[in-house]
Amino acid sequence: MDDPWIALFDRVADSFDTVVPFFLVWRVDRCRVARAGRGARLLDVGAGAGAIALAARRRGYEVCAVDGSAAMVARLSESLPAVQVAEAGALPFDDGTFDVVTAGFVLHLLNDPQAALREFKRVMVPGGLLAFTVVGPPPRGFEPGDRSHELFAEYSRYLPRDGRTDAPFDARGLLAMTGFRDVAEQHLQVELALDEPETMWRWYGTHGTRRFFDELDEKYCEEFRQRLIADLVDRPELVLRRAALLFTAHF
Repeated sequence: MDDPWIALFDRVADSFDTVVPFFLVWRVDRCRVARAGRGARLLDVGAGAGAIALAARRRGYEVCAVDGSAAMVARLSESLPAVQVAEAGALPFDDGTFDVVTAGFVLHLLNDPQAALREFKRVMVPGGLLAFTVVGPPPRGFEPGDRSHELFAEYSRYLPRDGRTDAPFDARGLLAMTGFRDVAEQHLQVELALDEPETMWRWYGTHGTRRFFDELDEKYCEEFRQRLIADLVDRPELVLRRAALLFTAHF
């Protein structure tokens, strides 16, 4: 059975992270996980347009990257030759190949994230570092700057029963079951200025959130858009403000 996430990213590969450079700002140097030293071997899984992989290479890592989307790989290969099509749960590398494995906003999308974590562990050297970001609950007092969260919660009831994309993700539990240690969790935040209200709506069409709208009836999709933009028009500033969770662990 075809993976709907891979099909989606094949479709959005050309526009991914072009409307707003959202994923670029979560790159590996911002997350402060590049500690293994120049020449260390790093694998970026679900590399997308290369936000993490290219930043890691600039820091002196020997970088390999994989993505399940052939279209994403074709785009990234223009700037990073060592990228290939592969799924997170079946990595084409020998045991103990990498000092660091990274994954930006990938694990919470997978049908079997524990299988992916087992593969990450297999290809890591003993003592190697795993670092990944996922969508998670924002810290107390966090203000997103728009009503998207409320609208997603409201309109999720109109999704088909098998189309819901809001399943909880237990990162700590999965890491523990897979045998990782020294697990640390950090809240991250980003704020990006928007040039107009419509920009946020266009941004939603360029990454994984598009699946929500693809599975929403056209009538509700347009209603969502109108309510999102109306809210932004009334705000004193136009910003895309989001939070995420960074997890690090060792093998």
